[in-house]
Amino acid sequence: MSAPDLSAYLKRPLTPPDEDALAAVQAGPGDPATALELSRVDRLLDPAPLAVETGWWLLADGTAQVAARTPMPGVSAEMVDWWFDWHPREAIRYRIWHPLAHFDNSLEPPAHPGTKPHWGAVHHPVEDVGAGVVHARIAFQDPSQLGMSAAALGGPQVGTVLAAYVGDDRRRVRHSVMFHVFLRQDDGLLLRSRFWLGAAIRPYGPAGGLLEGLLNRPWVRRRLLPAAAPPALARHCVEEYANLAALLPELYGRFCNSPL
Repeated sequence: MSAPDLSAYLKRPLTPPDEDALAAVQAGPGDPATALELSRVDRLLDPAPLAVETGWWLLADGTAQVAARTPMPGVSAEMVDWWFDWHPREAIRYRIWHPLAHFDNSLEPPAHPGTKPHWGAVHHPVEDVGAGVVHARIAFQDPSQLGMSAAALGGPQVGTVLAAYVGDDRRRVRHSVMFHVFLRQDDGLLLRSRFWLGAAIRPYGPAGGLLEGLLNRPWVRRRLLPAAAPPALARHCVEEYANLAALLPELYGRFCNSPL
């Protein structure tokens, strides 16, 4: 069976993101007191409003944090889980998500399939979120392995959660922690995205554990983290998920029953 022609999606203009979200990104770094500690990650599962839902921070420990809130009406948790298994299997599928910034992707399937199809999978996206082209490595995990409690994950308001370590394939180093929390709403989902940039530096390979303690220091983090990265990532996240919210119901309807 030949692959479907997705080229028409590359010509579609991006769905405009929420203007208030863009304004929050452009407002500059937030008050560090309003950032969310990684140890309190369960708070993302609580639908009560956070102190800041969209923005970015530069923190005293050398890390940065990025947050984005994206309403996704008409989107279901099943669509999201399908998307993160479907899109990395062919580069054009990743490109249609954000044609201006996404260039390529590939997939390492899980060695041992988990409850969700993306648990244990590794994606290798090539993209430019606004701070230069990166060859990323996104290693998806069971969210409980990255600090979310089973009790909180089992709440009726939780649609699905994506949790991952993010790294750089070219530099051969892991550096950040990422969560995308999809909360159920009457008309679809509400997405809370949160990145702890520079919070998990560890080189890949057998020596990584020995160097991890030395590298997770404020001056090292500041040197490794480009100044343009936090605001650029915040804007990109707002853009790509607004576009996905518009595309996903159609793509799922067309391809959910087709071979991967």
